[in-house]
Amino acid sequence: MIARYRALFAVRGFARLLASALLARLPSGMYSLAVLLLVHARTGSFLAAGVAVGAFTLAGALAGPALGALVDRVGQTRVLLPTAAAHAALLVALALFTRAGAPLAAIVALAAAAGAAQPPIAGCIRALWPSLAVDQHSLETVYALDATTQEVIWTLGPLLVGGAAALISPAAAVVLCALITLGGTLLFASSELSSARRAAARTGSRASALASPGLGLLLATVLLAAVVIGAVEVGLPALSVQHGSRWAAGPLLALFSVGSMAGGLLYSARSWRVALAPRYLLTLAAMALAVAPLIAVHSLAAAFLLSALAGLALAPMISCQLSLVGALAPAGTATEAFTWHRTATIAGMAAGSILGGSLVDAHGAGAAFTLGCACVALAGLLATRWRALIDPDGARVRESALAVGPADATGL
Repeated sequence: MIARYRALFAVRGFARLLASALLARLPSGMYSLAVLLLVHARTGSFLAAGVAVGAFTLAGALAGPALGALVDRVGQTRVLLPTAAAHAALLVALALFTRAGAPLAAIVALAAAAGAAQPPIAGCIRALWPSLAVDQHSLETVYALDATTQEVIWTLGPLLVGGAAALISPAAAVVLCALITLGGTLLFASSELSSARRAAARTGSRASALASPGLGLLLATVLLAAVVIGAVEVGLPALSVQHGSRWAAGPLLALFSVGSMAGGLLYSARSWRVALAPRYLLTLAAMALAVAPLIAVHSLAAAFLLSALAGLALAPMISCQLSLVGALAPAGTATEAFTWHRTATIAGMAAGSILGGSLVDAHGAGAAFTLGCACVALAGLLATRWRALIDPDGARVRESALAVGPADATGL
């Protein structure tokens, strides 16, 4: 594993690209809590704060694929720099207007506008990984590293927000998001690898990424599989409350992230002989099995151990998804394809949080974990049913057959 990572970091520009992308994406783990605290401090209502957070998140998820498609057409720098500037300005405006007592409708509108203007850093960095990998094994290692570093974002982000809000104010936490996004995006977009993407983008196809049937079906499984993330993120705090230990919610969620990071490192350490599509099926099954013990947990001590175990398959599952998205995306649509993956993931997590929360109220924390297991198992069943379509090797065979024509393809 160390040798693989050493080889990656020896590639010119890799370390800067990874560090700048991590910095620019760090606010992804900060936005929800920062906006929530800001609006709640102004209104005193968690409902109002939740509406603002929802508007921010939904607008970002909807605008992401359009921005990704624009990147594929005109290049990364020409999209990243204007969106970063607009996003930072809107976040600062949100903080100022909210503190000034603006009406809730204006606050929600500003939150939505700021969410829609988020620079599509995640799609951009993932579209660049293939240009840095020397072979398929190293590319999969990069995707595993990408999925693992996401847990750093979700762990460190809330800590930064909490610190800024406590030491200064919730408005300062929102402004901090703006500054980090702007600085990270500038560092990323000014890199040689990102700025050079512009010329390559102009030669690409103008077709939508969703023109690939296999990609559309894969995204359906991504959405279903992401439900388990939202369900666990609701279920673990509910579990801590059930055991009379609200303080345990943070450590339980942190252990889930630590488990995911450990799983990602273990996954990337192996040279897999199993092909990508069946490996994705295995990670879906592993995710369902890893979360299942939480359904029947009866003690807080067991919950700590099982929370870490529940996260082990998460980063490998996401890594397989990223590899499949990259392989199935039509030529010239990689950035858009990866932003669709992000949109599907966000939608699934939101559904898991909403449905999981309603089930917790009615049946307890175990019901949320049951929901998550059922959805990821359903994703596995659908991926099995659609395996021929989401298998990149099979897709290439079908494309070759279509290219030579029906008669040649059948040997007639």
